[in-house]
Amino acid sequence: MPTYHANLPSLVRTLALGWVVFAASQCAQAVQIGSTPQGVDYVSGGVGDSESQELRDEQDRFSLWLLTAAKRTGAYLSGVQVTIVDIRSKNVVLEHTMDGPRLLVALAPGRYEIRASYRDNEAAPEQTIKKATTIVKGKQHRQMILYFDSVDTEVPKS
Repeated sequence: MPTYHANLPSLVRTLALGWVVFAASQCAQAVQIGSTPQGVDYVSGGVGDSESQELRDEQDRFSLWLLTAAKRTGAYLSGVQVTIVDIRSKNVVLEHTMDGPRLLVALAPGRYEIRASYRDNEAAPEQTIKKATTIVKGKQHRQMILYFDSVDTEVPKS
């Protein structure tokens, strides 16, 4: 009689994630792919056309799409520290420093607080944005754009 793996969906997800990691490692600029100890999958990156396209190709697998940009110009930002907390349990489900302007996260249905912190340079104060979102079963995804002040990308005054 065959033996079945008790957590087959997790095994399939891990194998699929491994294939994506392998494929991404073959690209000149690869996105950052991971999974938290709680089993929350994420992908981060979006620097350059090939990375942006790679993330667009994968985005339907994720329930939260996060984008970071400069307030005044809309220029994409990387290096944003993101913490996602399950509001009900108060558990941190993801802590990640973004490798580019996009972060895709496969959150389970529930209510979450998104905390994002950014420092434009060492002399600048750290900026923190807190927002809440609800992931609803059956809904495809939630999108969130977080805007930060950025000295390097400000529009020149005329």
